[in-house]
Amino acid sequence: MQRVLVVEHHTQVLSALADLVIEEPGLELSGIAGSAREAISLAREAQPDVVLIDVDEPGWKAQGLDRLIGDLLPQARIVRLTAASDPHLECLESPTNTPSILKTEIREFLRSITE
Repeated sequence: MQRVLVVEHHTQVLSALADLVIEEPGLELSGIAGSAREAISLAREAQPDVVLIDVDEPGWKAQGLDRLIGDLLPQARIVRLTAASDPHLECLESPTNTPSILKTEIREFLRSITE
């Protein structure tokens, strides 16, 4: 069972993403975070296997939240979520090799990590 932490600043999107994780066999929701502070705290406490991070929040991008959590959880799979039409451009902007996927493709991604 893979434990997943979801980090998203829009409460409705956060709830929808959490529901997708809960509904996927083989995954366990280890926590949800609506702020960078919550995300870092939960990452430390829950030690998830996968962290889904919204990168459309300008403050989080400036802070390098994906990098910070990646440093805290070197074994975890960090995935940047974006609503940008071309996630590969987002990935080029990333200071890490963290993959970016469209939020609309999250269901397929979740299924792929449980296969």
